[in-house]
Amino acid sequence: MSSFGERPGNLPNAPKCAPSGLETMTHALMHASRYHSWMFSQIEDFVGKHVLEVGAGSGNLTRLLPANARVTALDESSTALEFAARRLEAREIDTVIADIADPATAAELATREFDTILCSNVLEHIEAERSAIANMCEILRPTHGHLLLIVPAHSRLYGSLDEAAGHFRRYSRSDLSTLLKSTGFEIRRARYVNALGAIAWYVNGSILRTDDLNARSVNAQARVFDRIAVPVLRWLESVFRPPFGQSLVVVGQAT
Repeated sequence: MSSFGERPGNLPNAPKCAPSGLETMTHALMHASRYHSWMFSQIEDFVGKHVLEVGAGSGNLTRLLPANARVTALDESSTALEFAARRLEAREIDTVIADIADPATAAELATREFDTILCSNVLEHIEAERSAIANMCEILRPTHGHLLLIVPAHSRLYGSLDEAAGHFRRYSRSDLSTLLKSTGFEIRRARYVNALGAIAWYVNGSILRTDDLNARSVNAQARVFDRIAVPVLRWLESVFRPPFGQSLVVVGQAT
């Protein structure tokens, strides 16, 4: 258990009609190259040669995948996929418009022998999370591949920014690990990341009750955080693993 405490399951004020695609992002984060490099470093040693990225969004992590990896980007939003394709025009990627929680999607993709699924800041947007995780396990089972998850951490941090982003929930390490194990994964890594970001998120979302992901103050904080805080935090948290964080990184291997 973390020092923030946890309230499992969907939260009472979770969105009933959630935004999707690029609507769920703070615009400044698209250009936060230091931050995205830091997040990718948490999972890059598990990246294989044939990658399915679930919820590719604007391609922030897609562009960091190895040049020799075959990449398929999946998203429910055609607008997001078109944006990502333009942004990554120097790289050839396949795109799929589909719902990862749909069993038909899993049945079709399981034949393609993916050895990696990357799912960054997406699972919290999926109401049928268990179906999504089970389907990702089905897709990876033929290769015993790895699921690389990055999700928002700690239910205690759920606030107005989560509502604006369309988050159904935030996660504890124990609850997410249990969910993965129950759907056929073995846990290879589970760690909290970005302790300072957790504090900033709590201030903005629970004290100031900011409800605009692209408020001037939020974008300004993202730019300053990427330029000044990330290099220091990346070094500190490589030496001292924090007991809490804004994000939770979990890697599971399909059995």
